[in-house]
Formats: sequence, C-alpha cells, structure tokens
Amino acid sequence: MTDSEGPTTMTSSRVPWWPLLRLREAMTSPRARLLVFPHSGAGPNTLFPLVEPLPDHVEVLGLSLPGRERRFGEPPGCRLDQVLDSVSDEVLGRDPLPTVVFGHSLGALLAVRAALVLGPHCRAAVVSGQVPGRTPRRAHAATTEEDAVRLLRDGGGTPEWVLHDPEMLAHVTRVLRADIDLSREAAVGFEDVRLDVPLHVLGGTADPLIPHEPLDDWAAHTTGACRVLRFDGDHFFLLADEHRPTVVDVLSRALAEG
Repeated sequence: MTDSEGPTTMTSSRVPWWPLLRLREAMTSPRARLLVFPHSGAGPNTLFPLVEPLPDHVEVLGLSLPGRERRFGEPPGCRLDQVLDSVSDEVLGRDPLPTVVFGHSLGALLAVRAALVLGPHCRAAVVSGQVPGRTPRRAHAATTEEDAVRLLRDGGGTPEWVLHDPEMLAHVTRVLRADIDLSREAAVGFEDVRLDVPLHVLGGTADPLIPHEPLDDWAAHTTGACRVLRFDGDHFFLLADEHRPTVVDVLSRALAEG
C-alpha cells in the first residue's frame, strides 16, 4: 500500500501537486488528459504501469501528496480542500483538454470529488478498489499505529523491505494514517455526490479491505452509464500481470469517450 521507490531529497514547497508522469508528453501536443489519484500511502508512480501504455497524445498527470515520492521530505497530511484547490490551480490552469479521472482506493474518492471541480472538462471517471456512499470501509476503523501496520500487511502492495525497515515503516505508517484521515473527510457526504459522466468501476473479488458486493451501488453516483468489472484478486488486482491489459483497455475506452 505504498511507494516502491526509495526516498528522494526534494523538499521544496514549490514541488507541484500534479507532475507529469510520462516525460514524452512534453514533446507532443496532447489531445486528452488523464488525472491519476493513487491509493493511501502511495504516490502516483505506483500506478505508472497502467498509464505507460496509453497513446502519446494523452497527457498523464499524477497527484503527488506530501510525504512521498517528489514530496518525501514534507510532513505527511493535507485536507480535502487542498487537494481540490490543487486541481483548480494546477490542472485547470493548464490548456483545457477533455479529461478523465482515475483513482484507486482513497484515490477513487478524491477522483470523483475532483471531477466535480473539473466540471465540463471531465468526460469520464474510472474508480477502483473503493465503495461509494456510507458503506463501511475497514481503513476508516484504523485509529492506531498498530492498525495502520496491519492494514499495510493485510492489504498487500507494500515492498517487503519497507515492512522490515523500522525507520521507513514508521514513515510509511505516518503517511498512511494521514491518508486515512483524508479518506474519512472525502467520504463525508459522499452519498449526495452525483456526476454527469460515464463511470467505470473496478474491484477485486478477494479484496480484504473493500467488499466487492457494493460496487454496483456506484451507479447511483452518476447520471451517465455505469459499468462494473470484477476481477479475481486482492486490493491490488489492477496491477497483477493478468489483469493489467484489461485495466489499460478500460482507461483507453474512458479516454475515447471524451
């Protein structure tokens, strides 16, 4: 549930919240934009394998929260309004493009909230590993450092070296607990959130953190079409070799809808 990268030394407050995830996009004229919202404890590079195969004309920006990747040296933690302000300032401040939001776990809640900020620029949303509305979430019941470590171990996706490095594990746990607070905030009032765009919903049938049965309830959160796909796998089913091509295809189709 965390970055696979080691720490960086960048600590400047001027580090952007929305860096480009693929350098080749700086050398072409984009015709569409994908915003990537990673899961708790992670940075956007964790989901890079899913966006790397997309066409060159798609500009891919990844949400970089404090305490990880480019912002490793910053104290973890932020509020929902700061995330949404970053969308207004950094994303809407760029040349307008048809935009798709894509989020996993915590990122799914943030992606849908951001879609409302984007307004007519948002053409579709892809949410993964998350349930809508008031459905209970195991992570939200975690209140102690021990709970957070248990989530890291049970959820999978955390490199073994992190779990066995006390200093790094302590840092990752702080980041995760801050992200759980952000997730709780993003879930408040979510039952009243409605989009007007196609919604693609992905989930794992063996996810120990998020039940897959309520995934169909996402249909109540958009006036557009809602397509639900379930995969054999745990919380990180989308990164499994056997499922990755299908997830890339979903992203490609969502971008084509724009």
